[in-house]
Order: sequence, then structure tokens, then C-alpha cells
Amino acid sequence: MNREENSGNELDIENEEFMDWKHNTQPLLSKRVNTTSQIAIVGSNICPIESLDYEIVENELFKQDWRSRKKVEIFQYVILKWGFALLIGLLTGLLGIFNNIAVENLSGFKLLMTTNLMTHHKYFKAFAAFSGCNVVFAAAAAALCAFIAPAAAGSGIPEVKAYLNGVDAYSILAPGTLFVKIFGSVLGVSAGFVVGKEGPMVHTGACIASLLGQGGSRKYHLTWKWLRYFKNDRDRRDLITCGAAAGVAAAFRAPVGGVLFALEEAASWWRSALLWRTFFTTAVVAIVLRAFIQLCSTGRCGLFGEGGLIMYDVSAAAATYSVADILAVILLGTIGGIFGSLYNYLVDKVLRVYSILNQYVFHLIMNFHI
Repeated sequence: MNREENSGNELDIENEEFMDWKHNTQPLLSKRVNTTSQIAIVGSNICPIESLDYEIVENELFKQDWRSRKKVEIFQYVILKWGFALLIGLLTGLLGIFNNIAVENLSGFKLLMTTNLMTHHKYFKAFAAFSGCNVVFAAAAAALCAFIAPAAAGSGIPEVKAYLNGVDAYSILAPGTLFVKIFGSVLGVSAGFVVGKEGPMVHTGACIASLLGQGGSRKYHLTWKWLRYFKNDRDRRDLITCGAAAGVAAAFRAPVGGVLFALEEAASWWRSALLWRTFFTTAVVAIVLRAFIQLCSTGRCGLFGEGGLIMYDVSAAAATYSVADILAVILLGTIGGIFGSLYNYLVDKVLRVYSILNQYVFHLIMNFHI
């Protein structure tokens, strides 16, 4: 009887284990879909957020690969890096001026229509026209984000900073995100939202750099095989750093400000060679913006520059400087430099004292426990 009971119990346990195995494995194979490019793990629900590896493992295979490359290929790689920096600056500058022209014309149309109605004492119609334009612009911007690219919602700076620090989220730099970011920011600003163009321009520049770095979009079959040199995380990170700096330069017409933003705020990995490429990219952006602003000052861009909504009009006042003004500027710069140096010196001393006190307290605690 004991043997029969034991054999029966063993059969029941085996049946239960088989049912549990069947219950646990079937959903993994039928319901769960791998949405990432890492297809080595089959049948598991992989998180769409990936970790990027920016460090190059300089093993024998890597060194042999570089030694096997010809001088022409190395020269092509260097030229492509600087060529991409040029393209990123050109495209980001063109999109920046497009945003400015579009916002000025849409908002100018809305404000001129409202002003004309109020001039004829049609206040209710003026209110309806102003509110109706804002509602239409806001609804269009919301629809683009909700139905085409939800990753384009928000400023875009946190996503770019996350990527530059090694975290790649799903579709944050996709072509659809770029499209929605451009037109969504234009419609949002035209609708009167309390939003600016710094974040969208940073995200726009990063998207442009990402598309160039990966040779286009694989989803839309726009790829180029001759861009195989940039199929790694490190080169794409450098390009996206240039794109983020170009976005700040396009938003404020400040090339040095774009470089400092990428150096101090966005990137955690930095190299001296990247500094010159980033500055070259932002300089190209500044040249493009300056050229189109001169072109639009002749009245060829509609209402651009008339209302002062994007770029404040300071051309009416003639700036004159005297010797006293120059001396005052020199004095302010000297005082600011002295106080800045003093601040950095005091911060360094405070941190050193804090570190010494922290070690002293740690040793006291350890001695007390002993």
C-alpha cells in the first residue's frame, strides 16, 4: 500500500509540474512580443528601455579591425564625422528658422484678425476668433502627440540627457518623433501655451543627428550602407551631443551657449576632440540663422520680424557707447571674476572640510562599535 501511495503521489506531482510548465511557458511564446533589437533572449518580455555601452573594448579583435582598415577608409571616417557635423548644423539651423517663421506668421495672423475686429468694435467676434484659433492650434498639437508620436510630448531635454547618459527609450529619436516635435512646438507656441523653443530645438537637433548617425530610418527603408562606420553607440552619442548643442544655438543664436549646454548639462562622457566638432556645428547654426534673418528682413518671410514674438526688435534704437560705459563694463567684469573665483575657492574648502569631518565621524562610529 505504501508503494502504491508513493507512486500515486509521484504521478500527481509530475502532472502538477507539467501543468505548471505548460501554463507558464505558453503565454511567453504566444502573447509576449520582443519589441527591442536584442533578440538573443527568446520568449521573454523584454523592456523597451535599453542600456547603451559607450566604452569601446580595445581587445585584439578591435585592434586587428583597425589595423586591417586602409588609409582611405580612415580618411573617409574622419571626413564623414566633420561632414555630419556640418549637416547637423545646416539642418538644425534651417528647422530653427522654419519654426520662427511659422510661429510669427500663425500668431501674427491670429493677432491681426483679432485687432481688426476690435478696431471695428466687434469684441465678441474678436474674442471668438482669438479663442477659436487657440483651440484649433492646441487641439492639432495634442492630436499629433497623442496619435502619432507620444514620445514627442514634453520638452525633450530629459530624453536627450537620458540617452547621452546611457539610457535608450523607445522611439525617443525616431523620425515620427522629429516630425511631431517640429509641428507640435509650432502649434503649441502659436496657441499661446507657456512653452518655449529651447527644449523642442534640443530634441529636434538630437533626432536629426540620430537619423544621420544610423544612416536614415530602417522603418521607412531609408538607410545607406556606406554609413556603416557609425553603427555603434559611441559615434551616435557624439553626433547626438552635437545635435543637442546645435538645438540650443538655434533657439538662442548662441554658439558658445550650445557648447556649454552640451558640456555642462547634457553629456556625461566628453572628449577634447568632440569640443571642436560641437563648436563647429553651433557656428554653422549661427551662420545659417544670420543669413536667413538678413533675407527675411527684406519682407520675404511674411510677418516674420514684425511682431517681435520670437526675436525682440531692437533695431529702432541706435546703440551708442562712451568711454564711461566701457569702463563700467570692464569694472563689472572684473568684480564678477573676483567674486566667482572666491565662490569656487570657498566651495572647494567647504567640500574638503566636509570630507574630513565625514571621515572623522565614520572612524568614531567604527571605534564605538568595536
